[in-house]
Amino acid sequence: MVVENTNLTVEKHNQSKEILNPLYLCVFHSIMSMDILDLKIVRCLTDNARCTYKKMAEEAGVSEATVKNRIEKLQNEGIIKKFTVIMDYHKLGRAIKAFIGLKVQPAKLSEIVKVVEKNPDVHVLYRTSGDVDLLIEVIFEQMEDLNKFLETELALEGILGTVVTIVIGPYKRCPWTGL
Repeated sequence: MVVENTNLTVEKHNQSKEILNPLYLCVFHSIMSMDILDLKIVRCLTDNARCTYKKMAEEAGVSEATVKNRIEKLQNEGIIKKFTVIMDYHKLGRAIKAFIGLKVQPAKLSEIVKVVEKNPDVHVLYRTSGDVDLLIEVIFEQMEDLNKFLETELALEGILGTVVTIVIGPYKRCPWTGL
């Protein structure tokens, strides 16, 4: 099967299925300047950000220079933002992960965000629609730490309510936190 669209050519259905999991399909559909080679490189870097040009070139069947040029292009286009480290929070003794939804007064939203985002236990902070206005992802060592966070750090004027969801276990782990 061959599908052509702008800079994109998918030659083998099985190859595209292997490379184009849901994360890559999202990128694939929204950024047409990426082709299968770019996706192979991104997948390799996602699995191991220290993967060598040589190994990526061998896996993709291209030269090391091509891989280097493609990575530079992806960085210049802002598709690759940075290379990072994924820590094993379990080994650090921080295995309590929770999502906290906050309902806030609109006039206090930016003030609350400024306070919450400074806390090192807050790993992700989202603005949301629906039943809550903010969604916080936190990771703690013990349940007592989570309780203390809820009672002290979130005792802010303007918070109308909280919804706490504690993660019991993963079906698929977060690629960034390993939890």
